[in-house]
Amino acid sequence: MKHDITDLTHAQFSTWLTPIVERSLFESRERLVALLAENADRESLVAEFREFYEGYCGLAFELETPEEPLLSTLRASDKYAPLQRRVAIVEAARKTSPLGRQAKRMSDKPLLTDPQPEIQVSALSDEGFRALMETFANWGLFAARERIVKLQKVAPSDAAADQLKSAFFDFFVYYLELEQFLEYYDYDPDEGLELRPEVEERLERSVAEVEAGTAELIPIEEVAKELGLKW
Repeated sequence: MKHDITDLTHAQFSTWLTPIVERSLFESRERLVALLAENADRESLVAEFREFYEGYCGLAFELETPEEPLLSTLRASDKYAPLQRRVAIVEAARKTSPLGRQAKRMSDKPLLTDPQPEIQVSALSDEGFRALMETFANWGLFAARERIVKLQKVAPSDAAADQLKSAFFDFFVYYLELEQFLEYYDYDPDEGLELRPEVEERLERSVAEVEAGTAELIPIEEVAKELGLKW
């Protein structure tokens, strides 16, 4: 679907939004809220934050392609002036390049050419880590998502379509603010996880076979076909 959402009907826009607002991030956030409410230990919070972060990455990949078209649409209308000011603050504070943000989501490491994160999540005190989890759990993104879900259920009309688009742009800007906030943090979701010996041995053997030129490599097209994916 095109990313200029201006002329979409309520039904069309709601359909486009569904894979964005029905991601694992939002389920993980609910679990994180519950853990914080019951004063769960750090180990439990760390495990759930791993799921939360991976859910955020999934949302980021979903919004990565339409980001620039959506920003163009947002900037084209004076009714979004407050959101435009928030976007300007994000863009002024950003330190990483678009490619660097993609690399960090894919490999958990920023590009060497980008500024390095200032805060290592694993080095935070228990109190500091809990405070960070509370910050994420209370991010405006989640209240904005609830407004979208409610508006998706109202009777279709031109007014409802406009309200839904406004709610989405608020959600979208909260997402940009979250992405920019995460730039300050060095976080590896795989840190502390143990690799089973048999898996580690298999990986080492596979790497050795590839380096020796004896590995039987399967084309990515065949893998995609086997999984029923489009490539």
